[in-house]
Amino acid sequence: MSKEFKFFLIGLSLPFLFFALNISKDCLENYFYAQISQPLEKIVFAEFPPPKQKLDLQVKAAISARMDENGTEKIIFRKNIDQPFPIASLTKLMTAVIVLENYDLEKGSITISEVAANQENVPNYGNLDKNVGEKFSTGQLLDLLLIYSSNDAAWALSEAIKTENCVEKMNQKASQLGLENTHFANPTGLDPENLYYHPPTQNYFNYSTAEDLIKLAQYILKNFPLIFEITLKKGPYPIENGFSDLILSENQKETGWKTGYTEEAGGCALLVLGDENKKIINVILGAESPEARIKEMQKLIDWLNL
Repeated sequence: MSKEFKFFLIGLSLPFLFFALNISKDCLENYFYAQISQPLEKIVFAEFPPPKQKLDLQVKAAISARMDENGTEKIIFRKNIDQPFPIASLTKLMTAVIVLENYDLEKGSITISEVAANQENVPNYGNLDKNVGEKFSTGQLLDLLLIYSSNDAAWALSEAIKTENCVEKMNQKASQLGLENTHFANPTGLDPENLYYHPPTQNYFNYSTAEDLIKLAQYILKNFPLIFEITLKKGPYPIENGFSDLILSENQKETGWKTGYTEEAGGCALLVLGDENKKIINVILGAESPEARIKEMQKLIDWLNL
């Protein structure tokens, strides 16, 4: 094809090209003008999620961590998460772990000793001060331990593997799980002055961090889900300032729960929400009172659902 013929063809095509461009330009202009001329209420604007409101929890420490199906952790709220504080009856989660790992549940019943029966009577139900010498099954004691936070049941279970040995194993497990700022002095979580019997240790307080308790909860979810299943059972007596006082939204499903309170620890709570694919673990330490631990946990739950 000669060069002259090529220029001829280009010259013929240019008018058609300009015509097409003008049509496209007109179409675009007509479209935009149509949008602009719409009433304001009919114009669809792009929506963006509002930023999370600042959350001010009246507690000494708190954490909320999201876990996916692969165990990947993302912390979505934090406050003093690596600072150790007394943990009161959150201790009983580790007590249950050690009992399940070291005591044969089919072995038989456990006799309630005088020492076990005389632990401080904190819960409204589960005190065994009138049951010295009686036999309880391991299942019964685990229910009293995890539903009603019975200090008597905690001590009785620890005696099944010898209390000093139980506490030692609790600290060994903490070390094994990488709970670097966690220490156990007794199986109940009671403050030293409220113990009927002091184990032979120089540090009488049970303490941990919000961050360490997340790791403990993960271990329980993976290896002993029975523990969290028991915590959600409804016993024969109502529990004050417990799980039933929390309000969850439709997309928040409870998986596990444990509370604690002593004068030194204040109000403490651990809550697991979610299903097999995704879980959120919340921990608060050092609320002002048992009532305040519910109030502050509810604030965290509501904030997560924004």
